[in-house]
Amino acid sequence: MPRRHPQLPPGPSLPAAVQTAYWVKRPLPFLHRAHEQFGDVFTVRLLGIGPLVMVAAPDAIKTIFTGSSDVLLAGEGNSPLAPFVGKNSLLILDREPHLRQRRLLLPPFHGERMQAYGRVMRELADEALDRWPVGTPFSVQPSMQSITLEVILRTVFGLEEGARKRRLATTLTTLLNAMLTPGMMFFGLVHFDAFRLAPFLPVSKMKADMDAQIYEEIAHARRDPKLAERTDVLAMMLNARDEDGRAMSDVELRDELVTLLVAGHETTATALSWTIERIATHPEVLAKIEDELAKVVGDGPLEPEHLAKLEYLDAVVKESLRTRAILPIVVRRLDAPFTIDGLEIPKGVRLAPCIWLAHHRPESFPDPQRFLPERFLGKKVDPYAWFPFGGGVRRCIGMAFALYEMKTVLATMLLRVRYRLKEARALEIVRRSLTLAPERGTEIVVVEKRGARERAREVA
Repeated sequence: MPRRHPQLPPGPSLPAAVQTAYWVKRPLPFLHRAHEQFGDVFTVRLLGIGPLVMVAAPDAIKTIFTGSSDVLLAGEGNSPLAPFVGKNSLLILDREPHLRQRRLLLPPFHGERMQAYGRVMRELADEALDRWPVGTPFSVQPSMQSITLEVILRTVFGLEEGARKRRLATTLTTLLNAMLTPGMMFFGLVHFDAFRLAPFLPVSKMKADMDAQIYEEIAHARRDPKLAERTDVLAMMLNARDEDGRAMSDVELRDELVTLLVAGHETTATALSWTIERIATHPEVLAKIEDELAKVVGDGPLEPEHLAKLEYLDAVVKESLRTRAILPIVVRRLDAPFTIDGLEIPKGVRLAPCIWLAHHRPESFPDPQRFLPERFLGKKVDPYAWFPFGGGVRRCIGMAFALYEMKTVLATMLLRVRYRLKEARALEIVRRSLTLAPERGTEIVVVEKRGARERAREVA
């Protein structure tokens, strides 16, 4: 029988305001100090959130990820995101509404559909690479953001080149850059609705512009006589029906489209920027990737069927996501008492499986600071030790899409570009709102590039 305990697990004694400041500005030193002092289960206190029980051990994380979704509410755990993504977002829903929405959204992200998106991903990566300067340092993250946004506009919204696409891209880029700051994260944590606060009226207007354009795209798609033939995610969402024959409403569609933008744009771009840094600081890894690309792709352009054969590149991506997790935690709010590590945690408290700490446990990953893609070669991944996309029934439905996109962009880049970091050192980890990003967006210098004309001849 687990022992009953009237208190939460121990944790830092600093005031909540100080802990919140550390969490926003220096989250990783804060986590590591607390973990060293209090062990695999400890409590932090954040303004607007209250007690947050961090969990780092795989066995305890398994208990959470396999626990009842009626008790462990991920949607309520994500509630600070609701003012932006909307109350119908897959991130915010719980219980039966979540299951209904997830069933409606799964088909477009089935693994078999990836090849249909692969050529679009490669084309967009090639177009971005054509614009990269040779010999001049630049930050690679904005380029990765441009690629991932273009991928979403093409594969999710079904938008080809034109004024509507350019307008939506501009609006989204401006709004997301305004949102992705530690200051905005702080206001989100304390549950202020930043879109209604006077100091943030420009953000509120940008959000209204974004919503109007998304609703315009939904209406345009509904009127499309070729909707049934389209393969983009919006078309498939419009055609989807639940068990009762109901389709998603415009408001539900808007909320899910914004969720896909948030979950599939910034996070994937940051993951790509980190992987580019990881490869550059480990020349032995780059040599193995180049050898694999030569064997699998040869002299021709990358094709979707090549991706499954790039096993070492797949391992590199997974090891990058381990050593440089994009999100430090996932959250569940308890709707009933729940036992972790022999302690009964009260209803209303939030549990946080800690991605960062779990990914750096020497018991799971010996010499955890070392970048060693071989950890993932020919081995089954433990979903409670490595979970950059969350876990259980709440694991990100876009996981396969994101991994496929990362491998496509990286393979396309490494087939065409030789590069180095601007500074030959590992980059610092900085907070970019919810995500943990490389300092200055990974500044690189392209040493050599196979130009667009040469590539065009190869494709022809």
